Amino acid sequence: MSSQVSSAPGRVVRRLPASTARPEFCLIGIDDLLNNRATTSVEDLGLGRLNAWGNSFPAGELPAPRTVIEVAGIPFVWPDVHAGGDNVRAEGQVIEVPPGRYDWIYLLAASERRSEDILWAHYEDGYADPLRVGVSDFLDGTPAFGEEPAFKTGKMHYPHHVQQGLPTTMWLSRIGMPRHGVATALRLPRLVALHVFAVTLVTGVDVRLADGVAA
Repeated sequence: MSSQVSSAPGRVVRRLPASTARPEFCLIGIDDLLNNRATTSVEDLGLGRLNAWGNSFPAGELPAPRTVIEVAGIPFVWPDVHAGGDNVRAEGQVIEVPPGRYDWIYLLAASERRSEDILWAHYEDGYADPLRVGVSDFLDGTPAFGEEPAFKTGKMHYPHHVQQGLPTTMWLSRIGMPRHGVATALRLPRLVALHVFAVTLVTGVDVRLADGVAA
């Protein structure tokens, strides 16, 4: 069973409740922040903007828009693709989240070459923690920051053709939130090489029990 709440205008959050053996997942909708196209079909190859050369992921090898998917046991909500965007190119956007105590931030993300910077977690008490995020190159396919491959495609799209046999990789990245204050927002770095497709926050059973919430 899941529940949906609104955390910001245009943003839907879906909660998957915890159990004695499963943490609570908070799937953050980011449709209101989509500002870049990094997936295309053969009919709209020219819209791709994953990098400076206009490459893109083949949409047919990725999830359907607005579906709930699972990668390595972590659920995500896939964005609602439209002509203007299917991902958030990191330009310092603030992602408001339901106030809560979270252990981990999980991202489905890609990067033009590998990129590393600071993501800020903002808390109810007015403080913010700098959290390092690193995402590996979508084309190289080698994890430089300990990520797991979320999706591997068999080809890559160019503005005017499809290159068969040139694989691409989207990554599952995990960022720890060591302070158990009540978080209210995440702020992406200003790093245009970083592309975020989905965000899920995780609260472990131990944190819920410490807060007096039954698992």
